[in-house]
Amino acid sequence: MKPAFLPLLCFFAFSISIGEDRNILLLISDNHTWTDVGCYGHPSIQTPNLDKLASEGIRFEHAFATTASCGPSRAVMYTGLLTHSNGQYAHPHREHNQQLRADVFSVFSMLKDAGYRTGLIGKDHIKPMEKYPLDYHPRNRSRDVVTTGKQAMTFLEEKSEDPFFLVVSFNDPHPIGIPGAAWGVPKTVNGYEPVAYDPKDAVVPPFLPDTANVREGIAGYYQQISRMDHGVGIVLSELERTGYKDNTLVIFIADHGTSEPGAMGTHYEPGVRVPFIVRAPGVEKPLSPNRALVTFTDLTPTFLDWAGVTFDKYPLHGRSILPILDQENPAGWDEALLSHVGHDIFAYYPMRTLRGRKYKLIWNLTPGTEYPLPIDTVQRRTWAELRGRGDEKIGSRLVEDFLHRPRLELYDLETDPWETKNLADDPELAKIREEMVARLMGHLEKQKDPWIRKYHPMEKEQ
Repeated sequence: MKPAFLPLLCFFAFSISIGEDRNILLLISDNHTWTDVGCYGHPSIQTPNLDKLASEGIRFEHAFATTASCGPSRAVMYTGLLTHSNGQYAHPHREHNQQLRADVFSVFSMLKDAGYRTGLIGKDHIKPMEKYPLDYHPRNRSRDVVTTGKQAMTFLEEKSEDPFFLVVSFNDPHPIGIPGAAWGVPKTVNGYEPVAYDPKDAVVPPFLPDTANVREGIAGYYQQISRMDHGVGIVLSELERTGYKDNTLVIFIADHGTSEPGAMGTHYEPGVRVPFIVRAPGVEKPLSPNRALVTFTDLTPTFLDWAGVTFDKYPLHGRSILPILDQENPAGWDEALLSHVGHDIFAYYPMRTLRGRKYKLIWNLTPGTEYPLPIDTVQRRTWAELRGRGDEKIGSRLVEDFLHRPRLELYDLETDPWETKNLADDPELAKIREEMVARLMGHLEKQKDPWIRKYHPMEKEQ
């Protein structure tokens, strides 16, 4: 039966004529920086399916994971609450054992209560599962994108009068191991032939050292992005074949940036800035690229808005992006709030960040402690070889600055896009720093961030 939709106070800025059912498909890649998609301007990565999706919808230029860590990032996208409020402070699996607070709800339960059929295919990295009521949750080797596509087909072919909320979560381009290159598609799986990339043609970003081994890893990373893109193509083809294309909101994101040091587990741009593509039926004049600053806290409000469902147990931290899909430079979308606690139990390093268009302010809550690289990154070849050689720099950043960070970091992203010159102590920017600190603290106080009971960006530890 159709859900009895609750009234919404926030309506779309456009009209739709697709009938009552408003389905939702969320596609997620794993550890994937925003630059590394064809439609975002990468010169060599082959992503024809994502490029086609972007041509049919909206590409957001400034989209952010609020934490560059897989499990916590997914908890944010599925709850609409920043990490300091939802309770899943680090990874949920094995010894990390982090999970949603008892008083927090997931978007799966919000939509399930409204009559939606729910599914999650591929990587989950969430806990406890009773917070995520799923009608379809098959076992999945999510690097086998052909099987992933077939599982999506099974879900979409199920006869039901209820609308659906389906998440398809790929494991690519997450590294495939610890030793050696750690990335790549070593063989044909289920008929999928990997795309070949020459390490000599790899584009080494400025936050990494340009070495033969780094290039080999990047070429493998490209391979995995292309494999993920192939899986996206299968799922989108099934969506169209089963007749759902014209009444389904499709969003593609990456859970955060690449696993390389300087990205994963940080609030630097390569870690938190991600691809974010939206195709929404009924948008008469989608404008792309869209320059709004959006974050993963905006996902749950967007899904609820699309479905016509209200949630009033507590305030969510984001807002629906549906009203701005037909605006290239929407007013009032000029800042992003980010929050990180830890990647794993070995890497506790709380950060809060306010990211504007020109300036970014990072507050490191425990300055003086050495930054603990995520366990995934610290063991892999890039970092191990860099430390073994005794390099003074990691890309364009000093290793010492990377490991030992001050309480505040302030970057001018227009002149210093790779965040190598900290301006927090520049007297000429004192007013900007103070204003950004005030806005940051205003948000955190409103959200009742537990950490601010003890810490403040302008004071010594209490």
